[in-house]
Amino acid sequence: MFRVMLLGLLRDRGSLAMSFLLPPMIYMIFASIFSGASGTDLALRIALLDEANTAVTQRLVRAIRDEPTLRPSRRAPTSVGDLERLLREDQADVGVVIRADPGTSSQTPSQAPIVVYGDAAKAMASAVVAGQLQRILGEKLPDATYRRTMADFERSMIAFTAEQRARADGILDNIVRSTMPDAPPALKEAVAKGASPPPVSQETIPTFSRARATVVYYAGAVAILFLMYSAMHGSMTLIDERTNGITDRILQGGRGRGALIAGKFLFLMAQGIVQVGLIFLLAAAVYGVEVADRLPQWFTITAAAAAATAGLGLALAASCRTRQQAQTISTFLVLVLAALGGSMVPRFLMPEWLQELSWGIPNTWVIEAYHGLLWRDAGWTDILPLIASMLCFAALTLVITWTLLRWTRQAR
Repeated sequence: MFRVMLLGLLRDRGSLAMSFLLPPMIYMIFASIFSGASGTDLALRIALLDEANTAVTQRLVRAIRDEPTLRPSRRAPTSVGDLERLLREDQADVGVVIRADPGTSSQTPSQAPIVVYGDAAKAMASAVVAGQLQRILGEKLPDATYRRTMADFERSMIAFTAEQRARADGILDNIVRSTMPDAPPALKEAVAKGASPPPVSQETIPTFSRARATVVYYAGAVAILFLMYSAMHGSMTLIDERTNGITDRILQGGRGRGALIAGKFLFLMAQGIVQVGLIFLLAAAVYGVEVADRLPQWFTITAAAAAATAGLGLALAASCRTRQQAQTISTFLVLVLAALGGSMVPRFLMPEWLQELSWGIPNTWVIEAYHGLLWRDAGWTDILPLIASMLCFAALTLVITWTLLRWTRQAR
């Protein structure tokens, strides 16, 4: 029995792929994501605004731009309102506003000189950036923290004498020198031990949706995942009908391949719309996701997503010879696309190269369209490019399906 099962496995290329190719591939995807989320590969997009524009803040800006784990947004904000707009439009993951020199005393000590603005949908991103800023200030600008402490002491206690001020300035100059590449190791170690936590605070920008960020995000993520599964499963009737000779009889009836494909495509599309509708109906009724106010946009996204997955399912079924082969490949494909497209892990946690790669995957288009509409209050102009991508993908897969069916019939 062992030998029989071994031979059966070796002769089944689909089972070989599922058993020995899919697991390491999924592991590699998640390892790339989470190693980047906790290491130096995570490059969050930063919208940086320096309102103070002093010598110290300019040093801080240069240090932030030199940090490999932070990359500036394509457009620099001109105000706090503009920065919030960049976050809502997903042109940046986190916003950083330097509103005061971190080396001077503030008349309102409760207000931190550096504020990290984040979206509730990316709470982890703002926490990571706040921690990175704490580290940058401690490593690159430790003198600013000491200057602020001394300024606070003078403002609230007693002013230094000229001699005390001169000695303090000398100590601070040594601290500045400790940040230089050629600084003595002993000086760096002494400064690091005495450094105090820098003043950084976090704020969350107001959101359009009353529901929780994860609830809105995963409504779209789960919707596209099960659209894929249902479309793949429903398309396998194409294989059954071809095997039983039903397809040949239909084609001999004069309707042609176009009618055959169109009928199955429309059914799978309608089934997908109902399926996604149930998911979002539950999201609206139980969790308060605002779908009713944006029903036309939601329906357009849903119809385009159902069309894209229906076309993919039909193309896959047309390319497979048996149902077992189609089931194996569809499971493989759905899991890989889900992992890469953001159905399992939010895309902002992925390395930059993986984020760019995911823009070629239907899962990404669907998730970003739903998330933009229901979380960021995106308009038609923002979601239409994503909808167009889904419709073009559906048209391409239908052409592939028609071509494969024609080629298969001619080969027979």
